[in-house]
Amino acid sequence: MSVVVRRLGWLLALSMGLNLFLLAYGGARWLRRPDAYGAHEGRAGHHGRGLGPLLGPPTPELRGQHRALSEARRSVGLSLEAEPFDAQKLSDALATLRATTSRGQELLHQRLIERASQMPAEERAKLAQSRFVRELRPAPGPP
Repeated sequence: MSVVVRRLGWLLALSMGLNLFLLAYGGARWLRRPDAYGAHEGRAGHHGRGLGPLLGPPTPELRGQHRALSEARRSVGLSLEAEPFDAQKLSDALATLRATTSRGQELLHQRLIERASQMPAEERAKLAQSRFVRELRPAPGPP
């Protein structure tokens, strides 16, 4: 076998390997779509799993809350990185983060109540068995 034929064989094998890799990578990305409120589906889509299909498209108030939460987290990060370190500034940033997180939970709970009141009994039963509710129930057996 000549050197040229051997090199062409290696190039063919390399090409096939690269094609298989790219095909597997594309298939994995297609199968693993983002969950609710995922960035790839354009937050109004909610075709994924999670609370998105249940809660529906986010309201302007929920969008604002999400921005406020991002800003509060960013503030905590900046406080931690600041030189010289200011413990009071970090404490204030963490207090803001706690308040923002609490407000976000409040808004989501209100939205859940609104949506659940419009659901038929079968959908509410499915929701009761979902991981979002089931995880909140105490584990069976002694504490």
